[in-house]
Amino acid sequence: MESRKEQAFVDAVQVWSHQMYRVAMSYLHTEQDAEDAVSAAIEAAWKNLSRIRKEEAIPAYLVRCTVNAAKAELRRKRRTEPIEAYQEIMAADEPEDRIMDYLSGLREKDRLLLILKYQEDLREAEIASILRIPRGTVSSRINRLLKRLREELTKEESKHDGR
Repeated sequence: MESRKEQAFVDAVQVWSHQMYRVAMSYLHTEQDAEDAVSAAIEAAWKNLSRIRKEEAIPAYLVRCTVNAAKAELRRKRRTEPIEAYQEIMAADEPEDRIMDYLSGLREKDRLLLILKYQEDLREAEIASILRIPRGTVSSRINRLLKRLREELTKEESKHDGR
């Protein structure tokens, strides 16, 4: 018979698997690699289920395992194949492209903050739990990153307008 924690784990995987996939995609950029990372994350989380004290912590732990699995996959790829520059993904001069260029130039931990906040629509408290940092740190980093993004976009607009 399944324990309550095991059932909570199964439920969390069902609810959070799509978000886990998107987080993995933000690192890996291919469906197969993202699916592999999510599978590895679920397996790792299941193996360590006894370490999770509260059932409410399972979703954050799943996302943390996904980040770790995606990073491990990136390290593996760096050892086995060269990685091309991410800036080449978007060549057009649309605002979304400039935002993607900005995001691709960020450190992984900063990019992950913005992805979790705006793509995954998580609250700052949830992000803090996932990343194991204080909520205030999440808030201040997000504000700093958004300020830099606005400055970048303004600077780019000035260039294109010939100012």
